[in-house]
Amino acid sequence: MADEPVPQPLPLSEPSSRDLVLSFETGIAAAFLRAEPGHREALEMLGHALTRQGKHDDALAVDRELVGLEPDNAYIRYNLACSLSNLGKVEEALGELEIALELGYDDLAYMQKDPDLARVRKDPRYRTLLGKSKKGKS
Repeated sequence: MADEPVPQPLPLSEPSSRDLVLSFETGIAAAFLRAEPGHREALEMLGHALTRQGKHDDALAVDRELVGLEPDNAYIRYNLACSLSNLGKVEEALGELEIALELGYDDLAYMQKDPDLARVRKDPRYRTLLGKSKKGKS
């Protein structure tokens, strides 16, 4: 028994530079929000960082707070649609996307490739919504 090898601890993996940047962004935004609750730019930074970290429930909460602050902001509505899509809430995401388009969101090319809308794009109602939007832009 004395000759048995001693188990070695597994090496701890170092966080990637991407993880460090996202943690930094999250920390800065959270610190700013503690000093100035409801600050739109800090909330947007936090929501984006949380989404990129895969913390979609937390990102959704931030996006809902942003919509509460600026309900007529097309960009904020678009981001809410993305958060909902990431969580598989396609019905609600389509509704928010429709509102975003009605409010003037017009980057349809990005919408077609945005990974956050992957689930929404699989729904046939997305094509209908996109078609209505393109007709309205003509």
